[in-house]
Amino acid sequence: MTTEAPLRRATTGTLDYYLLHAAAEDVQPIGLLVEEFVLADDLSATRLRSAGWTAAPVAATGHLGVEPLDGGWWSSAAFARAVRTDRQLRARLAATDRATAEATYHRLGGGALPGDEALRDHFHDDVPLASGAPLRLGTGTDVHRVLFAGELDDRRLERLSRQLRLAAPVDPPATRPGVIGTGRLRVNDTNARWDLQRVGGAWCIDVTSTPPGRDALRWLLRQLTDLARGQGLVPATIDRLG
Repeated sequence: MTTEAPLRRATTGTLDYYLLHAAAEDVQPIGLLVEEFVLADDLSATRLRSAGWTAAPVAATGHLGVEPLDGGWWSSAAFARAVRTDRQLRARLAATDRATAEATYHRLGGGALPGDEALRDHFHDDVPLASGAPLRLGTGTDVHRVLFAGELDDRRLERLSRQLRLAAPVDPPATRPGVIGTGRLRVNDTNARWDLQRVGGAWCIDVTSTPPGRDALRWLLRQLTDLARGQGLVPATIDRLG
């Protein structure tokens, strides 16, 4: 795939990695969280799959709200939901890449971090994601919304805006008052634009592609989501709006 991509870095794979800390102020992590969104053919999210690993019994390092409390791998839909609703719990996570996850897992005594397929074997308690009928906004145009949990202070907002290469919003402020800025990209024959937006107290990135190109859109959604994760936002779902 040839691209004119202005994005900061490329991401491979579909798994999201987080370092897990016993407390928000701790420097050294106690484990990992690994997640993956299962996407439908239209690239909307249908399920969130999640598994955590802690090097020692959770009771010895602070209660995480998961069962069992033994060290090792565990999967908890309740924990995955809590990450997206509990600010204090979310502050104990730090998005990371596969290489750092591997090094952390090894340093904490886990050995070699399993590959993606083996990690998926630890996903036992999925979170189903509701997907309503898409809102049709026009022929030949797809709009996908990545909704995030979390907050952006001025510093993180400025950094994310720069990484997303945002310019002034395309739409008039009265039409979409929460839009911070708009980025653009052409991937093969697909023209894409994305808007960083504040909606109902949450952050989202709306991605418009014309004409819809599934491979290009999948790649772009992944890149944009990863950049937002790097600034402390946690993806909650992906909806197809039109």
